[in-house]
Amino acid sequence: MTSRSARVFTGVVLLALCAVAFGSLQAQGSSKRRGFSIAITSPQNQEVVFGETRIAAEVEMDEPELLDRVEFMVGDDVIFVDREAPFECTHDFGDATRSQVVRAIAYHLEDVTVEDAVITRKIPFMTVEQVNRVILWVSATDKKDTYLTDLEQEQFEVFEDGNKQEILEFYREDRPITLAILLDSSGSMVDKLREVHKAAAAFVDTLRPEDQALIIDFDDKVFLIQELTSNHELLKDALTSTEAIGGTAIYDVLHAAYRKIGSLPGRKAIILLSDGEDTASQYGFKRVLEEAKSNNTLIYSIGLGGGLGGGPRRSVLHEFSDVTGGRAFFVSKADELGKVYQTIAEELRAQYFMAYSTNNQEWDGRWIKIRVEPVDRPMKVRSRRGYFAVRRSHGEN
Repeated sequence: MTSRSARVFTGVVLLALCAVAFGSLQAQGSSKRRGFSIAITSPQNQEVVFGETRIAAEVEMDEPELLDRVEFMVGDDVIFVDREAPFECTHDFGDATRSQVVRAIAYHLEDVTVEDAVITRKIPFMTVEQVNRVILWVSATDKKDTYLTDLEQEQFEVFEDGNKQEILEFYREDRPITLAILLDSSGSMVDKLREVHKAAAAFVDTLRPEDQALIIDFDDKVFLIQELTSNHELLKDALTSTEAIGGTAIYDVLHAAYRKIGSLPGRKAIILLSDGEDTASQYGFKRVLEEAKSNNTLIYSIGLGGGLGGGPRRSVLHEFSDVTGGRAFFVSKADELGKVYQTIAEELRAQYFMAYSTNNQEWDGRWIKIRVEPVDRPMKVRSRRGYFAVRRSHGEN
């Protein structure tokens, strides 16, 4: 592959288009007829719902006495009929989050109907086993930022919402890792791509035969240019095929990476390189951050270019990395990238596997904060910040 026009996409290609298609089902707004309209006030469009949930709507009309009824529907089923305000009901959406259409239809006595609709959203929770076992990958560095590889279980404590938990397993992690390498090839990268290719290719050479990686290129669109493989030459060929053009779709490419590796078992990491703020994504920051928090996949983000300051790009990259237990790097020049990729490679070889037994008994979907702290040794510890309290049906992550 030598040019963008020659790319053949074999997996998720232009996943941002999914957002456009999905958007066609969004709530239709207040369609007014003769001063007659209805709007769903709860739940909100794209809200995550499960269990007993209140559904409510407001009706506007010039002559309220001419309202016949309001029907509430979930999917194709009428779940409740209400004939007087407040128009609301409660519906059990079950234990698992699902994508469903919720509709409210108002019937006028003069045979006029208006309706509104919202879509609930499914989140693929992949964090906690049904046996209440939480998995973490932990890294630790000393004051000189040197990775510590001689630590024991007794040198760590783990807390959930401030409550100490029991560590069940702890050991140096040496099992294979699955990587998604994401490269920004927007127009602003035109003078930097040579160094980017060189640094990323050197990182590929640090992968072991049992490790796998895929390559996703992005500008204002998302391109899968190499499926998962352990073949270093294929990976490096894919890296060097990228060309600089277009805008920047950071959130879309992260979503695409989760679609490709998020449900895979074992240790996983995303390595994201970008030199600009998101300008073109169909998906939003909050949506993809929620995906990151739901998925036990480390994110290592690299911000390239001067003038970062404390602006939105720096905070966004920090947030994705910090919440997942990864790390954010910021460099002003492309020739500094080699050192950054080498640091990431070192961290992936210096991680610890930790499993602990949570004493949480309430699987109500809330965000539970995790904090791993050192014991009797000064060091900086990184791990993911928490998980959503939703039971999995089987397996572990």
